[in-house]
Amino acid sequence: MSTKQAFIPSNKFFVTVIVALALTVMGSTVVMWYLGSFTKPTVTKGISEPYQVAYLLNVGPADKVHDKFEEVAEILKKANIEAKTPFLMILDDSNVHEGQRRSKVGYLVSKRDYVPGPLETGTLPVRDVLIATFEGGAMMGSYKGYEAMKDWAKTYGYTLSLPAVEFYHPDGKKEYQLGVKKGN
Repeated sequence: MSTKQAFIPSNKFFVTVIVALALTVMGSTVVMWYLGSFTKPTVTKGISEPYQVAYLLNVGPADKVHDKFEEVAEILKKANIEAKTPFLMILDDSNVHEGQRRSKVGYLVSKRDYVPGPLETGTLPVRDVLIATFEGGAMMGSYKGYEAMKDWAKTYGYTLSLPAVEFYHPDGKKEYQLGVKKGN
């Protein structure tokens, strides 16, 4: 006849489980805070600046542009131009197939900089815009920033228009801009 003994956890086991759960919750909270899960973007109406930019055209999903940023930064570095503030200009909306969406990926530069090929240069258009600023991760900021601008526009009777422009400032702030006009 076999005798089975019941497993009775020790106090040490309970303490280990509680500490592990606490660390998991705290770690997850810190990551969510860092990404901006608990942060709301600030939305203001203004006029965009005529930034000078150096960029490459990207065709495909805008969330897959990391390699383009690196490529542009490397070309600028070889030309002794500091690649300080990245920008992304989204030209097509979500109605365009993801694989065919166009965007300009690059950095703000000075008008005095000689920018070598294959980079293109230009000046971002001056226009009335909504500006959403956000501190946190770029993906979270993009989602929250555009949603906040849509809500603002709907509340105050404005229409939003492309292109969308995103700036990733060296201090960690993200800035999202959409053209705006009164009415439908």
